[in-house]
Amino acid sequence: MSLHLNKTLWIGAGALGLVLAAGAAYAAMGHGGPHGRMMKHMISARIEDAEDYIDATPQQRAAIEQSKDTILNAIEAKMKSHQGEHGKIVDVLTADKLDTGALYALANEKAQAIQDLAKVIVPEIQKIHDVLTPAQRQKLAAKAKQHHEQWQGGFGGPPQE
Repeated sequence: MSLHLNKTLWIGAGALGLVLAAGAAYAAMGHGGPHGRMMKHMISARIEDAEDYIDATPQQRAAIEQSKDTILNAIEAKMKSHQGEHGKIVDVLTADKLDTGALYALANEKAQAIQDLAKVIVPEIQKIHDVLTPAQRQKLAAKAKQHHEQWQGGFGGPPQE
């Protein structure tokens, strides 16, 4: 694999990972009320830190902010459309006879929802990629790689020495 493609994959994986982790946390905490506002604030703070780290210009920051808003709005809309999902899962799992067909259907619905979300997220990542300079992308890639190596030890635990 070429060095350029490898770096692009690291940047894309890092950006997608951040967005998906943020979306998962956002979903876990609920999208409304103080928890949703707090999660949006935390996501915004991390993005602002990354912008500062790469010395993003005001134009770059505006483009990144627009993409962030588009992504978070898509995640929120997807969550609202799947509000009754938890109840369906509980019903299937607590029935006298387990309906594996229903479980597969729920899994397929979730997979489709992720694919639909990717159709929004990937173009936004492309926009961010295009607005950054090669040097900025390399700087983000190095940081993403460092972060990945630091936490490779397990599920959020301290780095392994």
